[in-house]
Amino acid sequence: MQKINVLNSKEIKRLRERVDRDFGYFLEEDYAFLRNEGDNIFVVSKDITRLDLNHLIIDKMGLYFAEARDEQVRLSKEGAQLLALEAKKKGKTLKNTVSLTEAEVKDYFLGKYIEKSCGEQSKSVLLLYKDQVLGCAKYKDGKIINFLPKIHRGEVIL
Repeated sequence: MQKINVLNSKEIKRLRERVDRDFGYFLEEDYAFLRNEGDNIFVVSKDITRLDLNHLIIDKMGLYFAEARDEQVRLSKEGAQLLALEAKKKGKTLKNTVSLTEAEVKDYFLGKYIEKSCGEQSKSVLLLYKDQVLGCAKYKDGKIINFLPKIHRGEVIL
């Protein structure tokens, strides 16, 4: 049985600071955040706090938002899309976004690293193609490191 904990306000504040530092925005809607034993963060309705999760056998719950370890937060594909959608609704601009060409998108969905200059420092980036958020990746040493799960990979994308 996997243990899932509701994040307290101090833990949410720390998550907020890390995501805001990387992307310049954090979710403002009224969500509850859950963490499983693998440091995965899930977003659910605040109504979840009415349940006693200790008496339930739960594998997953809500939307998989991010993986949070140490000072690193890597948004899931769906988490990146949710963040971008909400930021757009609120009229906010996200930082550390990288627009990809069609060829780069094909390479991304094949699981390849993408050679692209995005500055000197290592950072998390949101990948865009024609105003669509594809996911979150790590930029380091002139390469975008691909974290796309194999289940999302494929050759016929565009």
